[in-house]
Amino acid sequence: MNKIDKQFYKALRFLASHSTPEILDSLIDKNKKEKFRKYVSKDMDRTLQSQEYIVFDPPAHNVVTMKGLQYLRELEEIRRKELTLIASVIAVGISLVALAKSFGLL
Repeated sequence: MNKIDKQFYKALRFLASHSTPEILDSLIDKNKKEKFRKYVSKDMDRTLQSQEYIVFDPPAHNVVTMKGLQYLRELEEIRRKELTLIASVIAVGISLVALAKSFGLL
């Protein structure tokens, strides 16, 4: 996952775990706003809204739209594949070390 995708993932994951009233309250309260901006910068907020991944309309209970959820799922799939790849490389490395020890090379 590249740097931009990581920012999208971080923001969408934060927004998906909160309801619209919680997010709107955090934008009003200065103490909570810092926490919100830690996950969602102003530029990211504008980008997510322009791409229709989030919406702040009052009737909506959740901030993240269906399109945003689909993108979040795609990012989670990428992240899962990266973690699987890393775990596989570590497992192969451990296997090679064990093989070398069994042959008496180490």
